[in-house]
Parts: sequence; C-alpha cells; structure tokens
Amino acid sequence: MDNGMTSILPAPSMIGPRVRRIAALLLVLCAGGLAAQEAPPGADPPLPPAGQPSPPPATKWEGALGVSMSVSQEYQGAARTKISARPAFFIRHGRFVVSSGGGFVTRRRDDVFRGLGVDVVQHDRLRMNVSLRLDHGRRSSSSDALAGIEDVRRTIRARSSATWQLDHGWKLAAGWNFDLLGRGGGHIIDLGIGHDRRLSPRTTWSVGSGLVWADRRNTQSYYGVTPEESQASGYAVYMPGSGLRGVSLSTGWRMEINPDWTAYWGGSIGKLLGPATDSPFTDAARSWSLNGGIARRF
Repeated sequence: MDNGMTSILPAPSMIGPRVRRIAALLLVLCAGGLAAQEAPPGADPPLPPAGQPSPPPATKWEGALGVSMSVSQEYQGAARTKISARPAFFIRHGRFVVSSGGGFVTRRRDDVFRGLGVDVVQHDRLRMNVSLRLDHGRRSSSSDALAGIEDVRRTIRARSSATWQLDHGWKLAAGWNFDLLGRGGGHIIDLGIGHDRRLSPRTTWSVGSGLVWADRRNTQSYYGVTPEESQASGYAVYMPGSGLRGVSLSTGWRMEINPDWTAYWGGSIGKLLGPATDSPFTDAARSWSLNGGIARRF
C-alpha cells in the first residue's frame, strides 16, 4: 500500500489529521497522569460509599512476567486451528499500565486491557480508560486459504472504554477503538457483560459475553475481496459493508499459586455475524479457543 518515496516527509494533507488525532490522545493520556496522586503502599483500601471517587492507586511499580499459550483459528473464519505461545507481561505504575493481556492482573477487581493505557476516571461504580496497542493485522501467509489476498497491514489502534460495576460481581463494558494510522483497520465498537466470583481465597472464576460491530473499512480489510485479489485468489469479488461482526461467550479461572506466582486458563466460543459470514474465505462461522498461562509477579 506504500507508494514510492518522492520525499522524506509525507505530504501535509496526509500527516495533519494523524498528528491532530495523536496529539489529542496524548493530551488525554497526560491529563489522566496528572490526575493520579500518590498513596502509601499496602493493600487496596476499602471501596468508598456509592457515588464517591475511589482513592487513587498506589504509585509503586508492580507487574508480572510469564508465558501464555493458545489454541485458536488461523484467522477469524478459518476452518483450521493453530497453536501459539508468546511472552506475557503486565506492568503498572499508578494509573498507567502496559500489558500484553489481562490474565496476570495484580489487583483482583481490575480489568487490564492490552497495550499502553491509563485510567482517566476511577470511581467505585465507573472506570474509564484510554489505551494504545499494536495491531499486527493479518498475513496472507498465515493460512493457505488466504493465498492471493493482500496482507492487512500492522498498525496502532487507539481505544477508549468504560466499565460499570454492578452488584453481586456483575459488570457492563463498552469500548470504541480505531486505526490510528489509517491502514485499513477502521473502527470497532464492542459491548460486553461479565461476572467475577471468588471461588476460594486463591481462585477466581469469570464468565462474560461480548458483541462486536465493525465499519465498512474494517470488514473490507478482513473479509472483502477486491477485483485484483479476485484475479490472484480465484475468489469472487466481495465488497462487504458495516455491521455486526461477531458474538462470543468466554469463561476463565485465575489461581494464586503463592504470593509470587499466578496462573490462568480458560476458553471461549464465538460466531461471526453479518457481512463477515458471507465472505468467500469464511469457512467456519463458529469458532472456539483455549488459552492459559503462568507468570511470576514482582
């Protein structure tokens, strides 16, 4: 998708909107950081009365480092599965978090989102977060079924989210994320409901369900077939629009092995919806996955 270079710097008409979006997001991140305050180290304080702000978290460093494994589809809609393993990490300083996922969170009632994030609102019932994460896109070489389909380019996604804590361990969540570099990732909106329950002093069980909507640019990148791709792959031309992209149900367990070590495992089932189901290379609209990991905290 890159053109030949005629200048070291991109044209102002292209870089302007990106710079404004990045600057706006950085301002929000900085505002969240300035809002964080120092608190003495130790255990989390008790929740305040309803409607009152939660005390700011301690600004000491905390984190975890380990490995995670998963069994999942080669791509969303693929009939074949793959096994993958990768390093996993979680680091927090005050309201700032950088993480590869939420399995190794160090405070039980937190949700941790992948990437670099900051909490901009922390109340007993409401939490708002903004984050940046690397989206690896999709390589056509990852599956024989994608031969002739162009790669979805790697990009950076920005995400804003809100989580409402309800009674008895239930919570509602909503998020919006978009391709910050304009490389075809488009916009995605996700809605979810979840429940956490402490089964024992060392084990926490969670269950959740989610619904995802994607715009036309996202569905075209991941499920569309252009005329050029049709000639290269043999698939019929397909130009999907925006719509619901998928629904999922997941469950998981996290165990505190001891004060230094933690482990998690779980699984999910899902189904593609809307334009994604009609893609010529969607071979399996239903999906499942298994995942787990172990890490040492510090």
